[in-house]
Amino acid sequence: MDIHKPKPWHGHREFLKEYVIIVVGVLTALGAEQAVEWLHWRHEVHVAREAIAFDLKRTVGTAAAQDAHSVCTDRRLREIAAVLDQAQITKRLPPMGWSGNPPEGSWTLRSWSALISGQTLSHFPNREQIVLSTLDSFLSRMRELRNMEIDDWAALGILAGPGRPITDGEIAAARVALARAYRDAEQLRGLARQTETIVVETRLLDAHELDAAYDEGVHLDTPARQPFCQPTPPPVAGPARSPHGIDLAGPPVRPGELRITTPGVGQAITVDK
Repeated sequence: MDIHKPKPWHGHREFLKEYVIIVVGVLTALGAEQAVEWLHWRHEVHVAREAIAFDLKRTVGTAAAQDAHSVCTDRRLREIAAVLDQAQITKRLPPMGWSGNPPEGSWTLRSWSALISGQTLSHFPNREQIVLSTLDSFLSRMRELRNMEIDDWAALGILAGPGRPITDGEIAAARVALARAYRDAEQLRGLARQTETIVVETRLLDAHELDAAYDEGVHLDTPARQPFCQPTPPPVAGPARSPHGIDLAGPPVRPGELRITTPGVGQAITVDK
């Protein structure tokens, strides 16, 4: 078997020649690898921007809907305040229907978790990283307020029904819930009006896309599409029923069956598990 032994260099010129060949080869390989990686992350950032832009349109629409239905929220809270004022005198709740809670916005960037779980965010320009992180924190506060508002209206929901006596303690508790509902609704509306300003700073949506997203959000929250903005319905006759549309007074269900009752329809669907 032939063994090729390395040949000794004959002078500095031959040594430098081979050295340059090796260095150029290594640098070429590294450069090609970095070029491939750069193209990969450029594609990943582009895909991430498209996903974020879709989320931003939905966020702007949610903010527009929040602002639009705030008028209905204010009207409903004034109605409840008037009921409590009357009950304070008569010590009795009048018959009172329930048209549900204010619409609940999602207030989340669904693409954010995927963005931060990988390494894509680190390949965004620093300015975009800061703006998107600020927006995520902002939406986190909106979700917190939304959850607080849900609790407020759950506490107010006990006032609905065919009418009953009410104690001073219950009235006081309801007024506390009413005050919280006013506060949370006011903060939600104020922050909703700031949402578009932060979205604009991302520079991922142009003016036409922003206007279209806003108009869509307002359209989806028109009174005709939101029962909450309709006139308060009369109380439901018959057995007590949850103001939140949950029927807890239905007939027992046999094991292995799932019974779903649609509020207002009165028909049950039995599904075998």
